[in-house]
Amino acid sequence: MSSQKVKVAITGSCLSPECTYSPQVTGVAVMVVGVWCVAGDGRDVMLVLAPTPDHLPTLIHLAYGLVGAGGVVLFTSVLGVWAALKENKCGLGWYVLVVVAVIGGEVAVGVLGVVYQLRAVHNLGTSLTQRLKAHYAAPGHETFTLAVDYVQYQLQCCGVGGPDDWKESTWFLEGVGGTGRVVPLTCCSLHLAPAAYVNPKPLNTTLCQSDEPLAQQIARHQKGCVGRVVGWVQAQSGLITGVGVGVGVLEVAGLVAAASLCRAIRSTRD
Repeated sequence: MSSQKVKVAITGSCLSPECTYSPQVTGVAVMVVGVWCVAGDGRDVMLVLAPTPDHLPTLIHLAYGLVGAGGVVLFTSVLGVWAALKENKCGLGWYVLVVVAVIGGEVAVGVLGVVYQLRAVHNLGTSLTQRLKAHYAAPGHETFTLAVDYVQYQLQCCGVGGPDDWKESTWFLEGVGGTGRVVPLTCCSLHLAPAAYVNPKPLNTTLCQSDEPLAQQIARHQKGCVGRVVGWVQAQSGLITGVGVGVGVLEVAGLVAAASLCRAIRSTRD
C-alpha cells in the first residue's frame, strides 16, 4: 500500500482531521456532565443525603470519575490524530493502550453506578430516618441540616416517611426548634425567595404548626421525602452509568479505527 493510500485510509477513518472535533466534543461533554452532577443547581447539597454503602464509591466519586475520563478522552483524541497524520505507529500504539484503559474505566464507572443504585436505594429510608432523628440541628451537623431543609423546601416534602417522623427526633424532643414547633419551618409552605430554605418564612406559621389535620393540609407539606430522594439518586446514578457506558462504546469505535490504520501503515512499510 502506498503512502497516498495510507493518507486516504486516514481521511476515511475516525482519526481523520475532519473527525477531530467529535472525540473532543465528547470529552468536553463528559466533563460537563461530571461537574453538573456534583455542582449543578443544589446537587452538591442533595449529595449530602445520598447514602454511602460500605466498600462502594459515592456519587461524588463516580462523578469525578466522569470528569477524569472526559479529560483523558480529550488527550487521546489529540494523540490519535497526531499519530495518524504522522503515520506514527508507536504513537498509535500508545493511543490504543490509553483507549483500552479509558474503556475499562468507563465500564467500571457504569457498573459501579448500577451497583451503587441497587445498594443505596435499598436502605435509604432507614438510614435517612436515623440520621434525621439524631443529627438534624445538632452541633457539627450543619451541612446535613441544611441539606434536609433544602430538600423539604425544594421537593415540597416533610420528614422521611412523613411529618410524624419529627415527633421522634432529637430536634423535637429536646425543643431545639422552639416552643410550639412540631416540624421545621421548611416543612411549611413558604414565601418564595432566593434560597428560602436558609431563612424560611412560612405563609402561615400557625396553621403549619397546628395539630388539626385540615390546617396542616393547607399550610404544611404532607408527603415524606424518601420517595423523591430515591428518585433523585436513581436519576443521578443512571445518568452516570449511561454516560460511562456510552463513552466506552464510542471509544471502541476509535480503537477499531486505530487498529485499521496500524495495519495500513504496516502494509505500506512492508
